Amino acid sequence: MHTFEASCNIPPSVYRYLHDNLPNLVNVSQCVVRTNYYSAKGITQIELRIHEYFKYGVRLQKYFLILRCNPSIIMGDGKVFLLDMEKYTSAEVLAKLQKRIHEINEMRYVRLDKQPVSIFSANRADVAKDILVDFPQLVIWLCNMSFPFKYHNMERKPIRKDRDMLYIESCCFSNGSREINIYHKFIELINNHKMIPSPEEERIQRTVRLEIQIRKRGIYNMKLPTKRSIKPFLEKDFCTEYLKKEIRSIFGIYRFVSRKKAVDIINNSQYKPYDKLVMLSIITMIHQFRGLYELEKSIDDVNINTPLQYGDLKTFRTRWLKKFYRLGISPVVLPDVLNIDEMPSIYELLTNN
Repeated sequence: MHTFEASCNIPPSVYRYLHDNLPNLVNVSQCVVRTNYYSAKGITQIELRIHEYFKYGVRLQKYFLILRCNPSIIMGDGKVFLLDMEKYTSAEVLAKLQKRIHEINEMRYVRLDKQPVSIFSANRADVAKDILVDFPQLVIWLCNMSFPFKYHNMERKPIRKDRDMLYIESCCFSNGSREINIYHKFIELINNHKMIPSPEEERIQRTVRLEIQIRKRGIYNMKLPTKRSIKPFLEKDFCTEYLKKEIRSIFGIYRFVSRKKAVDIINNSQYKPYDKLVMLSIITMIHQFRGLYELEKSIDDVNINTPLQYGDLKTFRTRWLKKFYRLGISPVVLPDVLNIDEMPSIYELLTNN
């Protein structure tokens, strides 16, 4: 678990008191104000929101308190790394959150600290795991190169940065319910002008964070028996299995090999000569299109010319990509210039860390 956002409905009197007394409130819009004043306690942002709606022709209002929280800071473990979910139970984290709410004078005055944490519903939960690797920028590049097109209709998140630089810093795809964000932790700290603790610098340099940000719609779609409770997202087994399932669905379980080794494996396979030629061309085309996502997107677009042998997107996946998978390799290959013969799949890196 990285961060989460939880909200609850509050009476107008509570809204007015918090609006008038919370320190450093900033107007975001006519209906939204926020403060980061208590971020050191792990409640990184407090937001007050007015929701206006009409019922039977009458304009009505609802008032919401929204807390954005970093559970690692809440538990006093620091800002850089994720919450150690083997160290704390979900009940302990929620109890500590209630204590943090109690420590905020304005919350205590309106007796929010006396309310059960269950009054808050999850608006968003960021399920994440840090993995330690020897070549973090290469792992990020492989994620960008092997992300598939139309995975839950996700699109590459537009980030205004040079493509070559972006491909080794972060891999980010999103839709209306979720966002996949895989990034090099060391570069993320540098880009956000954050201090890097000296004792942890070596570890941070090797850290790749695999993160899935589940938004409100995504939480609804999960149809959990606990509905929108934040509790399951603070449980180690739930988060681990969810992350493993998603990473396997996206990237598969197939190892990455160098271009030279891929050519040898394909040429020594039992496939027909024609099939081997098409497979070798796919390896080249993925690199020319700068990723599987871009190649599959072009195949799906009738206005873009791609090799006729590939067929439509369904044929490309069921006929051609499966041939790579039967050989136990990814169609995305490591450049020979790296002198790396083979690397585990993203899924294996996740499960073995």
